[in-house]
Amino acid sequence: MKKRRKASNNKKITYVLLALAMVLLLGSAIGSTRAALTYYSENYTAEITVSQIGVTLLENDKMVNRRDYNKDEWDQETNNEKSKENGILLQNMVPEGEKFALNKEYQEKLSVQNSGSIDEYVRVRIYKYWTDKNGKKETTLKPDLIHLNLVNTDKWIERQSDSKECTELYYKGILPSKAKTELFADGIRIDGKLAEHAEVKEDPKTHIITTTYKYDGVEFHVDVEVDAVQTHNAQDAIMSAWGVNAAELGIL
Repeated sequence: MKKRRKASNNKKITYVLLALAMVLLLGSAIGSTRAALTYYSENYTAEITVSQIGVTLLENDKMVNRRDYNKDEWDQETNNEKSKENGILLQNMVPEGEKFALNKEYQEKLSVQNSGSIDEYVRVRIYKYWTDKNGKKETTLKPDLIHLNLVNTDKWIERQSDSKECTELYYKGILPSKAKTELFADGIRIDGKLAEHAEVKEDPKTHIITTTYKYDGVEFHVDVEVDAVQTHNAQDAIMSAWGVNAAELGIL
């Protein structure tokens, strides 16, 4: 059962002096980037007699979103006091006392834990995109400007989806109950090319120089979805749930 991600609240940013632009440009985005609902494919749940499948998204070894199937009900928990469905990523991306800087890599260690009582196969889907100050997608900005550093590529098999915004990662092998995966990402950086599109003007009377950025007010988004499939009839279950040949992909 898949859930839709909720859009973030937008914050307006007017033109700013060059000295302030770097701070304000993405300051609003830090609080708005979100982890989408951790979800599961329920295609094969009915085939399991004692089905307690569960999965948890971890950020810097702390729970962002957990969802477990227990006693015929979904038990869910997030790090977001306002939502039981959507956890929040990047709340503490910028260390206290520091200002956000373009081209600087910040720690963002992401992994998955099997919080259920049965073994499972795991998939992660990462969405990177931009929105303008009105909350609409900014299609002129490339998702590649949001650099999420993917690691442990020998354990996480990457498969590019049809959408340029989405990257799919499949964990290689079975993730035992209560076990954690290796990290699939360890850092995030916003490319400095974002600041290249600007208009510089000098007031002829005051000689004050202002820099107006074409993309003032944009927000970056990183959404992460995690889902799991039980190991029973794995080849068919994975094909049905994810639409991929697990053997050819190399995850079995």
